[in-house]
Amino acid sequence: MKIFSLLLFSFITLQAYSQTSIYVLKAVYLEKFSRFVTWPEECYMDDTEKPFVISVIGKTPLYKNLEQIYSMQKINNKKVEIKKINNLYEIENSHILVIAESEKKNLQNILALTEKLPVLTISESPNFAKEGVLINFIEEKNKLKFEVNETAVIKSPLQMSFYLMNSAKIVKPVNDN
Repeated sequence: MKIFSLLLFSFITLQAYSQTSIYVLKAVYLEKFSRFVTWPEECYMDDTEKPFVISVIGKTPLYKNLEQIYSMQKINNKKVEIKKINNLYEIENSHILVIAESEKKNLQNILALTEKLPVLTISESPNFAKEGVLINFIEEKNKLKFEVNETAVIKSPLQMSFYLMNSAKIVKPVNDN
């Protein structure tokens, strides 16, 4: 019985570690994505005195990992500020907006607000990219991948590198519209 309990505990611990590590990986990916996105001049990306703002709306374990990693890590040579937001109008000053699955009921309102703003929207929820989120994390065959809504990217004031687009699964390609 002790061996069974020990094995069960080990399994749970490994599962918990696996879930934790996926959120660490997602947090690190945000910095990688930023390397392949160009924000317009009015975002002051060259001003290293102004922080790079990652906002999170909704409940997601990713928030704690973002706080831990970006307390030490910079993005585009800028200090990173992680903000938990509750009000849609707080989105405006963000560079990246992480939209949790808990915001599914508010997704269309969020996207209506962000579609003309220079905000890179990122989620980790099924079908959010099809709805208009720019980048969505997906897991396929135990590997972390991401999809990009090409139509939403073209309409956005952001420019996304061909290299990033080429690495993604494309959702809603421009040619289909």
